[in-house]
Amino acid sequence: MTQVPLVYFSGVSKAFGENVVLQQVQLVLPRGGFVFLLGPTGAGKSTLLKMISGEIKPTKGKIYIKGQDIARWSGSKKAAWRRNIGYVFQEDRLLSYRTVFENVAIPLEIQELPKRQVKEKVFAILKVLGVGSKVYSYPNELSGGEKQRVSLARALVSNPELIIADEPTAQLDPNTAEEIFNLLEALNRTAQITVLMATHEWGLVNRTNFPAYVLQNGFLLPWEGHI
Repeated sequence: MTQVPLVYFSGVSKAFGENVVLQQVQLVLPRGGFVFLLGPTGAGKSTLLKMISGEIKPTKGKIYIKGQDIARWSGSKKAAWRRNIGYVFQEDRLLSYRTVFENVAIPLEIQELPKRQVKEKVFAILKVLGVGSKVYSYPNELSGGEKQRVSLARALVSNPELIIADEPTAQLDPNTAEEIFNLLEALNRTAQITVLMATHEWGLVNRTNFPAYVLQNGFLLPWEGHI
């Protein structure tokens, strides 16, 4: 029996007034898969990512989450789905006035978990990602790579089904970018977390066997190693 994809776009188009951003997009994101989304700035990658969370509605077509049409979901069901997504961005988006611990704990506090459970989960994920010694540091005391590890910890601490990584290595040096990608790949492989990674790192994509798609003129096309 074929497994229902985690995310499925069926003929999805999106226009903002006269500006057509996406056209007839077909996308399958399998459970436990790792998929690259490529395309230059302004190609529509961020729009596509926001449609997965239900933040933006398609102009045409359907988006299915676990086989269900997200357009038919209630507001509370969409909110529950968003809590099941971990986000990592090119900017770390850490709160400067909060410690590493306090930043990573935010998703768990939203879920109103007991303080003891929050502490256990935060300490555990920071240790796994190699920044356990930074638990009481502030963001301005961290390197760029450490900030992204903390951002990744915040995305993972609530055990999401899906990680949406939007240009997570764009502002990092090549070695640190490789480390962050290796972490994402390891989490996908060992924890079976589904990963959708938007990136400009064409070389990185070419060194992997993960499926990759490129947005060109609003159309989503299989990546063939060139633009």
